[in-house]
Amino acid sequence: MKKILLVAAIALFGLTANAQDFKAKAGDVTVDLSVAGGLGNTTVNLADQGFGNGAMIRGRYFKTEKLAYRGLVFLAAGSSTDKSVNNTERKSSNTGIGLGFGVEKHFTGTDRLATYLGFDGILAFNSTKDETTLTAGGTTFTSEVKGPNDFRIGVRGVFGADYYFVKRAYIGVEAGLGLYYKSIGKRTTSSTGSPDVEVDGSSSFNISPSIVTGFRLGYAF
Repeated sequence: MKKILLVAAIALFGLTANAQDFKAKAGDVTVDLSVAGGLGNTTVNLADQGFGNGAMIRGRYFKTEKLAYRGLVFLAAGSSTDKSVNNTERKSSNTGIGLGFGVEKHFTGTDRLATYLGFDGILAFNSTKDETTLTAGGTTFTSEVKGPNDFRIGVRGVFGADYYFVKRAYIGVEAGLGLYYKSIGKRTTSSTGSPDVEVDGSSSFNISPSIVTGFRLGYAF
């Protein structure tokens, strides 16, 4: 009987140890990727806590099992060409990049589910350009609009969860509430045969709840 109990205790300990190995622990580094939409017609909108149709890479270092430092890189780039109107071609492009740094407080959760609260500081820049070319009577007219570019800085609180579907690999979701200062630069329009026209920019604060990363896939090293 004692042998049976001993074997059962060893087996239970083994199962517990193996279950604990599913999640990230002190000293581990995790890397995950989140992609929302395609990159063909991309907009950057940090007022909505993310890059819209862009991608986010997040890295975390677990100082302890319940405290992790995080770094984020947001990327968005795209272009499109529209020839639906006769003798007219319109090209649009957009490029965005953002950086974030913060911390996460993790809770006990379950053997496979990790829940947490976090805090980020965010910096981001976005640029846009549109060019329209019209050909009529053998003459080509071009109009180009640069900007408005925008710069954003802010802070946000987040809450999220990671589910480890196999050992060390997880899927996750995150949401949050942020406060951002947004500075919009001037917009310059250049047209064939006409002087440049400039429109001044603006600035604003914005508070917005949002899904931050959508679907995320990651691995703990």
